[in-house]
This record gives sequence, structure tokens and C-alpha cells, in this order.
Amino acid sequence: MKKKDFTFLVLIFFMCVIIVGIPAFAVRSCGVSGEKVSGPEKKNQVKKEGEMTVRVFINSKNRIEEMLLDDYVKGVVAAEMPANFNIEALKAQSVAARTYAVKRMIKFGGSGCCLHPGADICDDPTHCQGYITRAEMIKKWGIFAFYHFYSKLSQAVNSTKGLVILYNGKPIDPLFHSTSGGRTENSEDVWGNYIPYLRSVASPGEEESPKFISVKSVPLSEFIVKLREKWPDVVIDPKNPEKQMEILERSSGGRIKKIKIGNIVAKGSDLRELFELNSANFTWKRERDEIKFTVLGYGHGVGMSQYGANYMAKKGANFIDILKHYYTGVVVQKFYE
Repeated sequence: MKKKDFTFLVLIFFMCVIIVGIPAFAVRSCGVSGEKVSGPEKKNQVKKEGEMTVRVFINSKNRIEEMLLDDYVKGVVAAEMPANFNIEALKAQSVAARTYAVKRMIKFGGSGCCLHPGADICDDPTHCQGYITRAEMIKKWGIFAFYHFYSKLSQAVNSTKGLVILYNGKPIDPLFHSTSGGRTENSEDVWGNYIPYLRSVASPGEEESPKFISVKSVPLSEFIVKLREKWPDVVIDPKNPEKQMEILERSSGGRIKKIKIGNIVAKGSDLRELFELNSANFTWKRERDEIKFTVLGYGHGVGMSQYGANYMAKKGANFIDILKHYYTGVVVQKFYE
């Protein structure tokens, strides 16, 4: 064998070690001492006596998986909040995620909801909370960043172990969103139900969010077609619809509650959904043959703003300060050991 060929084979060998060996080693070695689960990722391990588990319906696998509650919380935080956020913001998200799961476990008592009988919760963020596995974290962050971020998430979850958010002694619905746009919303302004701990509060410092302000342009012809599909009885000038639109009421957080469109009155959330806007806090103007929306914030705006939480953390607030700011009148207490 020529020296050049030998060098080439050695190079291939080391590349295989790097590509295959290191990820396999990292995945096996990222478990936290004492976190023994009965889920499919660690079937050969036995959970510690007294550890709380949760039954999660995994939509992509169409099956229920049982896992340690705090392992589940790590998967939720990884799915729902940027892992490079301040550790206190990650702790706040961890307590919120745990509270949501505990509330559903109490509510369903093991029977599950109508969509997923037998499951305490599912991994669909539009129905419950997002959740990703360690393999999905590696895919999301890359193998080397995974090592750092998983350690950081573990610190956030382990240091808040057993803590949940209570109002009048009961776990709350800890709603959260990405970016409020500067002020969060009252629950009744978005969904009609008054919930005492989901009050509108200031949320400064969200300008760092990539979705603090967004712009969406809709061709005039598409704008008219969609309006008529949504409201077949709408009467509006197809050449100048923008002149027949008027905001009738905004919420305390700035989102549009009622808007007049031609001869009908709609909700701002209807237009948000129809034109896939980031929030219902928007303005519009005509630019040539398009309706141009300028949108403030991202999400429904109720509860904790994640970018607001990160700003508070960077300014020195701890996770309890953050939770008590965004959830009015609550306490954070150990619910289990």
C-alpha cells in the first residue's frame, strides 16, 4: 500500500470516529445522575421510588410514553424557549411547564383528555405544550451545542424541582407566549374568560425579539377573496377596501378586539388567523396593489412573555420575580419533593 493511500485510510477512520462515535457517546453520557426513566429512551433503567412520572402522548409515534416529570419538563423548555436565554428565564419556563403538567394530571386523574385517553398531556404545542426528545435537541442545536444547552436546561429544571405556581392553593394555567409587544393581555380580552391571575402587565425590553415588529403584505385580489370566503355577506369596495376598515376597540395590551370591515364587525383575532399575522396588534395601509400589515408582538399575549422574561432576568430578576410579575397574585411553592 502506498503511503498516500495509507494516509487517506487513516483520515477516513478518524472522520468516522468524529461523525458516529462522538454523538453516540454524548447521547449516552448526558443523563443526569438519579434520573432513571421507564420511557423508550431508557427502557433498561428503573425510576427511583417516589419520583413523579407523566404519561405523554407523542403525536409522531401515535402512542403514550411514560417518563419522569422533570425529564418531560426539560423537553418542554427545549421546545418552547430559546436555550441561550438567561438561566433565570429558563427556570421560570421550567416552573411554568411543570405547573401546566401537574394541573392536567390533577384534572384528568390519569384518565386523559377526550383526544388522548390515558395520557396526562401531549406534545402538540397547539393543544398542550411542545416537547422534544434528546435526539431532537441534538438535531435542533447540533451535537456540540447540545452538550452545553442540555446541561443548562438540566440546571434550570433541577434547581426548581417540585416547584409549581399556585393561586388560591391550586396550580394555575401558566399561559405564555413569545412576545407581547410591550404589554400583555387580560385573559377575557382574548378568550372571553376572566382569570384573576392572567392580568395585563407591562413587558418592557422585548425589542430583542426577532418578531417584535413584523410586516406582511397581501395582494389586493387575495385580500378580497379571503374576506369573501370568511364572510360571504361582506359588502366592501374591492378597489379600495382599506378605506372601509375601521378599528372599533383595542384591548389594554393593544390588540384589536373589534374591527369594522365594510358592513360587518369582526374580531382582530379573526383577521390575524385569516392573513396569518403574528398577533392581533396590527395596523395597515395601502401600497400599490397590496394591503401592508405592520404587526406588533407574536402570540396571543396572555401570561408570561418569554422575551420579557429574558429581559427581566438580564436586569437581575430571579425566576420567582418573573413569575410573580406575569401571573398576578400567585405564589411559587413546592408541590412535591
